[in-house]
Amino acid sequence: MERKSNTFLLILLILLGFVIGSIAYNQGRKTALKESLEKQQLLQQLNRDSIEKLDVEDGKAIYVIGHKNPDSDTVISAIAYARLLNMLGYDAQARISEPINRETAYILKQADVEVPEELLDASAENIFLVDHSEYAQSIEGMQDAHIVGILDHHGVGTVSTGNQVLYEAKPIGSTATIIWIDYLNYGLEIDKTTAHILLGALLSDTTNLTVTSTTKADILAKQELSKLALIDDPDQFYLELHKEALSYEGMSNEEILFYDYKEYEASGIKYGIGLVNSIDEQSSKQLAAKMKDALETGFSSKEVDLMYASVGIRENNQKIDYIIPANELSESILKNAFPDYDEYDGTSYIYRKGLGRKSKFVPGLNDYLATHPHD
Repeated sequence: MERKSNTFLLILLILLGFVIGSIAYNQGRKTALKESLEKQQLLQQLNRDSIEKLDVEDGKAIYVIGHKNPDSDTVISAIAYARLLNMLGYDAQARISEPINRETAYILKQADVEVPEELLDASAENIFLVDHSEYAQSIEGMQDAHIVGILDHHGVGTVSTGNQVLYEAKPIGSTATIIWIDYLNYGLEIDKTTAHILLGALLSDTTNLTVTSTTKADILAKQELSKLALIDDPDQFYLELHKEALSYEGMSNEEILFYDYKEYEASGIKYGIGLVNSIDEQSSKQLAAKMKDALETGFSSKEVDLMYASVGIRENNQKIDYIIPANELSESILKNAFPDYDEYDGTSYIYRKGLGRKSKFVPGLNDYLATHPHD
């Protein structure tokens, strides 16, 4: 009888110890979660405080604007970041530099978002730049603007300010991803509509996460923005907007050349690169021939020293670029800066491992021009 009592007492003590341990564990877990939440809230508040005193000239709105020849990432980043600034108490309005392309129009229409108004001259305006920091890519008057901030995922450009400025740049796939991160850092909710357009911009600029600049942040942004936008199949969404991007129906050769065209300046040399999307080698050769014709007149219409058309295939895990130079100097520099082309077919220098404008072409040209100055 005494043995049974001792056994019962031992079991009771074990159970009591388990209960006490569980209570202590749960209490510790609750404390840890509370401390974690408090730290998160503190970080969000600190991040908000860091943007609390933008150097904004009184009585004027902040115009958030991207580069000329606007693509989806630049237009949508302007819209989404203007909304973020509004939520933080600023009078901010999205603007575009020129009419938007078909892909961007498709994304905005799907989300029922109005196209921002155009801003043609930045002189004396409060400006927040997104997706670029190059005067060559900005609208007129940018050197006389009051720039309050820059948000970008490219290299450091030529834009400079004499005042304090918010500058945020990350080496990731799209400006849209940086904005998604900022919403999280500031503790702001992303509504369904904003998530929809940010997802479209992200998919567009990363070619559905296939470009070399894609990061884990872009991958996670796609997952989370898809949930917030209630888009069950983001890959299908990409195929739909990609179809719009590939359509050049009714456009002249020169319009195609300048459809996605950007200008740069390095070591005193100004150059422009027009991107053209293709689906296979046959269509690439056809488009390259058209771009060669377009470059004959297009080059003289721009104040640049060098110009290139880049016809790129980004289908079925391929990354092939057909580069067409506008003149002899453009050709000579291309061959010297990127001598490892696979083929020259009389029109294009073909790079079968890709020569992406953002990841390889521009950085490579800038490096070459820095070490081989030209008059």
